[in-house]
Amino acid sequence: MLQQYDYQTVALHVGQRTYPDGGMHQEIMRREGDLTDVDILRLTTLPPGFSRGAVVAVLELGATELVEDEAERCAPGNERGAVATGQAMGRYLTKVEKATWLKAPGAPMRGWPGVRMVEVPEAVLPDGVAIPANN
Repeated sequence: MLQQYDYQTVALHVGQRTYPDGGMHQEIMRREGDLTDVDILRLTTLPPGFSRGAVVAVLELGATELVEDEAERCAPGNERGAVATGQAMGRYLTKVEKATWLKAPGAPMRGWPGVRMVEVPEAVLPDGVAIPANN
């Protein structure tokens, strides 16, 4: 889905619903023993002033790689990087090089399946950050 966006800047929308993984993302985050429950809560909670149903961050994407072998997708590094099991993730893995929060409250808008172009108000873009749809 994202290979046409390799090495581009995209907006990240957080939907209203939580992906139903039964807490598996937390288990994956605990595996290496370097994250506490407090760390995991901080990493999986939106910062103050943000809410679901909004574009909340800008992502700088790296390369997208086709990983057809499920056993390779199940490798601990791949699961940790995706925060998903190899069985649950797709065959294409896209590296996120950098993530930057927008200024709160972000850009509230309805969600959508897949990828689409959006206009993000300049007022919520951090200094020095641009999104292609805003150019």
